[in-house]
Amino acid sequence: MLVLRFKYKGERGWKVPPNLRIAGHEIPLGLASVFLVLLSVAIVNLFTKSLATEAGVGFAAAFFLIFTVSERSNRHKHALAEQQMREHFQLLQSDTVERSRLGIRPGNVLVTVRDYNTLSHLKWVLERADTDEQDIVVMSARVSQFGTAAYDLSTEQIFSDYEQQLFTRAVSVAESFGKHVSLLVVPARDVWSAIVQTAINLESSAVVSGLSSKMSAEEQAFALGRAWEAAAEPKRQFVLQIVHPDAKVDTFRIGPHTPAMKTEDVHLIHRLWLNITREPGMDKLHHHDIVTEALTRFARDYAGRDRSDILRDLRKTSRDTVHTRPIGDDGKPPVHPVMPPHEDQHTADDTADEEDQGPPTPPVVGP
Repeated sequence: MLVLRFKYKGERGWKVPPNLRIAGHEIPLGLASVFLVLLSVAIVNLFTKSLATEAGVGFAAAFFLIFTVSERSNRHKHALAEQQMREHFQLLQSDTVERSRLGIRPGNVLVTVRDYNTLSHLKWVLERADTDEQDIVVMSARVSQFGTAAYDLSTEQIFSDYEQQLFTRAVSVAESFGKHVSLLVVPARDVWSAIVQTAINLESSAVVSGLSSKMSAEEQAFALGRAWEAAAEPKRQFVLQIVHPDAKVDTFRIGPHTPAMKTEDVHLIHRLWLNITREPGMDKLHHHDIVTEALTRFARDYAGRDRSDILRDLRKTSRDTVHTRPIGDDGKPPVHPVMPPHEDQHTADDTADEEDQGPPTPPVVGP
């Protein structure tokens, strides 16, 4: 333990106190005291109980020899198996991600991975997706200060030992389900931008990620939404699904989409429509006309002197609803990768009003 204190430089959840720090170097006084006590006891036993000491030393030496031989033997076997597995990867480098070149069909599912110990979200996708109908692409974004196409990166810079081990685990998980996955490494300066651009280029219908240890699901969705807004045209919308360790799934729609509306909001629009259509010359009014007029007035007031009042009311509304109505929860069953949402879905009012479409909805992204 005393040797590991100096050799291991990672984070420790707990240390034996006390620890004295001098000139940036930590001196483990507590652990050294424990070592000295045990060492003194061993020395006393060595001179007072020679027979027991010799037997103990022989016993320890025998087990040390057994463990050493076993470790070397297993290390050789594992290295050979890992090398054979790594030889299955055929690296094809490209300056850009092109769906046709990779042989990926539109509407695929993009699964982001970064830790080979947390692949539960990949298992979640494999359990639900039919790979005969929908391709699964496992993507790892390798952060590089050089970006992608601007510099000629070597194979070792893109596909390191870590990516080999990560993809080996991913392939092993896919094989346990008897399904095929495509593997992709994307070097980029920003992980979120890399995910968004890859999803756009591959025409993915869904992006599935595990829950980050540093960010909430809402924060992950907001970061991905900002990257989507910054992406160049043309771009398409997709669904982001964050899979928690307990298999709970949070669903977010990235890009312009119909916002989720509470039942009372729908009823309010309908009551307004009933009242207004009773006015002379308003019998041909549609529900979306009321929404358009309300949004137009809202935009005008927000750009005028009522901006501060509007922001105050919105902050209050957001605080009142954030715990009861999370972003992405529209009251419908969760959107699964095998059943991506159709862009041409309409409500009953939309069907009745589709002959008179209003202006396009502005982008609404993130929490």
